[in-house]
Amino acid sequence: MRNLLRFLACLLPSLALGQSTAPPVHVVSTAQTLVAFTNATLHPDARTVLLKATLVVKNGEVIAAGNDMVIPAGAVVRDLNGLHIWPALIEPYSDLGLPASNADERKTETRAGRHWNGALRADAHAHQLYKADGDRSTKLREQGFALVIAHRMDGIARGTSAAIVLNDEEPVKSIVRPDVSAHFSFRKGSSKDAYPNSLTGSIALVRQAFLDALWYGSLRAPKETDAVLHELGCQLDGRMVFDAGDRNDVLRWSKVLAEFSLPGIIKGAGDEYARLAEIKAAGLPLIVPFNLPEAYDVEDPYDAQEVSFARLKHWELAPFNAAMLDSAAIPFALTTHGRKDLAAVWKELRKLVACGLDSARAIEALTTDPARLFGLDDRYGALRAGMAANFLITSHHLLHEKNVIHETWVTGKRYLLDDPDKPKLQGTYELNMVNAIWVMDISGERDKQEVTVRRSSEDDSLKVKVRFERQGSLVSLSFAPKDKPAELLRLNGTIHAGGGLWDGQGQKPGGDWFAWSALRKAERGASKPARSDTTKVKPPSIRGAINYPLVGYGWLLPPQQETVVFRNATVWTNTANGILRNADVLVHEGRVVAVGAKLDAGSVFPGKKKPPLAEVDATGKHLTCGIVDEHSHIAISRGVNEGSHSVTSEVRMGDVVNPDDVNIYRDLAGGVTTAQLLHGSANAIGGQSALIKLRWGHAADSLLLRNAPKRIKFALGENVKQSNWGDPSGRFPQTRMGVEQVFYDAFLRAKAYQAERDRVQVASGQVKKGKKAGLDVIDEEMPRRDLRLEALAEILRGERDISCHSYVQSEIGMLMHVADSMGFTVNTFTHILEGYKLAATMKAHGASASTFSDWWAYKFEVVEAIPHNAALLHLNGVNTGINSDDAEMSRRLNQEAAKAMKYGGVSAEEAWKMVTLNPARMLKLDQRIGSVEVGKDADLVLWSSEPLSIDARALKTYVDGVCYYDEARDREQRAWIATERDRIVRAMMQAKSEGAPTKKARRDQPRLWECEDLGDEEEEDDAH
Repeated sequence: MRNLLRFLACLLPSLALGQSTAPPVHVVSTAQTLVAFTNATLHPDARTVLLKATLVVKNGEVIAAGNDMVIPAGAVVRDLNGLHIWPALIEPYSDLGLPASNADERKTETRAGRHWNGALRADAHAHQLYKADGDRSTKLREQGFALVIAHRMDGIARGTSAAIVLNDEEPVKSIVRPDVSAHFSFRKGSSKDAYPNSLTGSIALVRQAFLDALWYGSLRAPKETDAVLHELGCQLDGRMVFDAGDRNDVLRWSKVLAEFSLPGIIKGAGDEYARLAEIKAAGLPLIVPFNLPEAYDVEDPYDAQEVSFARLKHWELAPFNAAMLDSAAIPFALTTHGRKDLAAVWKELRKLVACGLDSARAIEALTTDPARLFGLDDRYGALRAGMAANFLITSHHLLHEKNVIHETWVTGKRYLLDDPDKPKLQGTYELNMVNAIWVMDISGERDKQEVTVRRSSEDDSLKVKVRFERQGSLVSLSFAPKDKPAELLRLNGTIHAGGGLWDGQGQKPGGDWFAWSALRKAERGASKPARSDTTKVKPPSIRGAINYPLVGYGWLLPPQQETVVFRNATVWTNTANGILRNADVLVHEGRVVAVGAKLDAGSVFPGKKKPPLAEVDATGKHLTCGIVDEHSHIAISRGVNEGSHSVTSEVRMGDVVNPDDVNIYRDLAGGVTTAQLLHGSANAIGGQSALIKLRWGHAADSLLLRNAPKRIKFALGENVKQSNWGDPSGRFPQTRMGVEQVFYDAFLRAKAYQAERDRVQVASGQVKKGKKAGLDVIDEEMPRRDLRLEALAEILRGERDISCHSYVQSEIGMLMHVADSMGFTVNTFTHILEGYKLAATMKAHGASASTFSDWWAYKFEVVEAIPHNAALLHLNGVNTGINSDDAEMSRRLNQEAAKAMKYGGVSAEEAWKMVTLNPARMLKLDQRIGSVEVGKDADLVLWSSEPLSIDARALKTYVDGVCYYDEARDREQRAWIATERDRIVRAMMQAKSEGAPTKKARRDQPRLWECEDLGDEEEEDDAH
């Protein structure tokens, strides 16, 4: 019953939108328009061709289409003489007539009865906001478009779109269907609210908004009015479109939709080829732009070095994207969105076909497919009885290189672009004037024609160019014989007989008038050219290899899990066995299955069928488990801090993992196999951590550790209070006292939140069992689910562990006191450069320490840091690790660990544990990683020498028994990348020489996030 009421609540506003037309103020014409187009090559859809067919339209609607038809009485008949008729195009992703809000509009926007966050604008309806844009409509019609799906591209929840026909009528007549779909993005647009200011915050806001809308819609009598949540709740039951900034965003949206069991359409970025298998598995239809990237101007070899390998590859591969999607059976429509102008639409569409996309499929992607995606295929996208009379009249097949769109018809209204009855002038003429015969040649297409003349007795080298103008059948010509400018002749006349005969009056120098005429010569053997029914395209280009990820050092084919035995290695076990000399380690199905001297690998596998075995001679080399980086900010997209609020426990770093970050590969080259991706330190309570294995080449979701312990980032100190940053944020807290109060307030609210949910849940359960439980109602509604407080409640229940950014002794003690009083434990203090001052207290509390090896004095609150910190903490029994917090340092954590030996006399084995087993214990993953022993994950590193040595190099790095880094392969990859770069650069130079537009080469500098960084970097449209 509630669902029915909710449906009616959403439906009634739409039913009340009945469009009204103003009453006439003049005599109204009641004449009906009935037109029959005969002898046409009719394409009712992209895959059907009818020769000598007839299309009949009446009052903006197709009433008949086919062969051997009886033309209705009273119809105006147009003989198209073989011209083509096609369904007009549909633009599925536009903001026509709906620009984003400006600052002034935002200031006047009422917030009464609306959601607290200005990035949620679900109550915006395109049909209410639309303002006709005649210039853009004209440009769209010129390229064959008659219908657009338009919405205001502003905000995270953007409201609904409308289907708009380009008929230049008032909006009440051009908007043919309101509320076609709801639209969403990860960009907050013109909202002036601080939250969100990162991608992870945007995703968290979407998730919370969806939950709130579902909850709001379930209430019998909401205590608050929220127009945004009301509309959003309705939209979750309908068609939704989600804007993805790149291929990884496509997968982020698909993950959110799967979480809520919602369908959706995703507008991609044209780089889906780089994650094709994962996008296919997501099972969602796409809207794909085909705004192909321009080549870079790379003639200067130094300029060429500025362009990243990924950008070079994207320029080469983007034209193949649509064909690859089609081959993978991924449904999609095409959009022109992202173009500055539409001039190259058909040229680039032909390029997609040249790169393997079926020509009929290309046309479907702009006609029937967008109509189907938006539920408009009953009226648009094809030409059958009962459908809207949106069609094109063209000279050739739509994709023919010489095709001309003569007319675009929009709901039966004709827009003449290039008159098909206009005389065709190309050819050679005899020009008769002043008792002399000249030869006149006309070449070129229509409005780009070139006219030359010469005396019939003269050689071609003496021909001169004619200044030629034409208006309908009237022409004007002027020229002078070669090298005789004073003998200028000026002609004016009329074109007759379909262009074959011209005549008129001319004037000689001195003013004398004379009669002239021109007669086109018949070409021998020439006949009327047949109009082609198929597109003429160049042979497909050769597609370059796709490596995963696209940034280089990736895989053409993903590496596979191996059964491998390492022979005669020095094995650092991190167990009671210590360091084993000349030992073997056997790996199978991603696990360590045996460790010992002279292993008989065959005896480990019973039965006749044994797995293929690879042997690695590790003589003179050292084998260790992989390094574990407890504090990393690599592989994070668009912001490490959601620094808008002091508590943002709802945000999740797992939402924004960037699998294409080359620092993953660089970390593997440094022996790192596991990392905790932490929120930054701008907030007292930051976001939830992501624990990843460095499975280089896999998509983001495959990097995450399944069922890993839950973790969250807290922070203390200067980065939190921000009062000495020069430009204070004004955000609470501004003092260290305020930071403490934030913790107490947050946990008190979390306790109250959980208690209320528990109370209602228990009471509801008892009511269902027939008990009153002190309630006066049979069913009490569940309180709103708050993801921010939910994460804090998990901490209170011991289900989520804390990593806390910290420096100063007093604050470290303060947080432990807060934790003790609230009943939880701070699992890990990270950085903790004054940890040596209170090691005993930390030991008693149960906290671990993850510190820097020898950083100090880089800001005031670390002036008392000492390089002996790690050793002192370790000697006092605190589980101590060394972290990076830096993309560069994470590649040499083995050397960072060695500093504990230098400064504190820590043994080599214990120092090694500070970057392996000890951080694994902090992360509660030590049952899986952190040592080389039977049953643990095969995360292994083969080193050239003792791993704590300055000379040590990682020769091979395995994750789950898969070799993701190999020094020998790395050398091969560098040579391959150099060859690929050179090949693509030369192709760009060739494209430039052939007239292709180019843009200036520029450096591609990926953002390396640090703890205190705020904001969301702006990614350029062609960043891949």
